[in-house]
Amino acid sequence: EHKANLWKVTNSLQSKLRENGFNLGRTNSCVTPVFLDGGPFEAANVILDLRENHGIFCSMVIYPVVPKDTIMLRVIPTAIHTEEDVNYTIEIFGKVKDKLAQGAYAKDKIMYA
Repeated sequence: EHKANLWKVTNSLQSKLRENGFNLGRTNSCVTPVFLDGGPFEAANVILDLRENHGIFCSMVIYPVVPKDTIMLRVIPTAIHTEEDVNYTIEIFGKVKDKLAQGAYAKDKIMYA
């Protein structure tokens, strides 16, 4: 039952991210990569904003694991997440993507919440 719900949540999250223009690359895992444009300070500021201001935890991967000026966020849904959690995540990721495009995270140091 938990495994079935995990995949239900994962499939919903991944399909909605793609529908909203996010690049997930190729994945067949519950661990969901989300690729964005930006450097290390922007990546740190994005995950800080997600965690501290929106209650969304994900890890970041930056160069040299991914190409320069690329951020990979690793989102890991669980079996206890709900469709409401997925919808909230999509909403917040949309806002974060817009803020990133507008340069809100472009600092030469890590911002504090």
